[in-house]
Amino acid sequence: MQTVTLELPERLYQNVQRLARASHKSLESFLETSIAQTLPPLDDVPADEAIVLAKLAHLDDAALWREARRMLTVEQQHSLEDLLYRQSAGNLTARQEVTLEELMQLYGQLTLRKAHAYLLLARRGYRVPTQEDLQ
Repeated sequence: MQTVTLELPERLYQNVQRLARASHKSLESFLETSIAQTLPPLDDVPADEAIVLAKLAHLDDAALWREARRMLTVEQQHSLEDLLYRQSAGNLTARQEVTLEELMQLYGQLTLRKAHAYLLLARRGYRVPTQEDLQ
């Protein structure tokens, strides 16, 4: 455990104190739980990507919605589909293999960031689409 000293504006302190009492928790326990639920889970993410995901938490709602709706460009989508088709047919050149790997990595990063943005939006009280809604 680490000890942290935190200065809060009086109004925020009163709200937190009231919520802690209402939930039958100590102030410390309430704050610990609140912080743990607010912070994004970054345990299994590479350090450089964790930094990007952590920055999402500081975006305003509109920017977070834009991030959640980002997609590969049409050109990238077509290239990815073509390269996956060529891969399944066993017709990839060495350069195409590298391009496919790069596009797959980009797609994975984009998917992770979108999921994280939706998680943050849900925690902010927004209704976010389910996986079925997105398909």
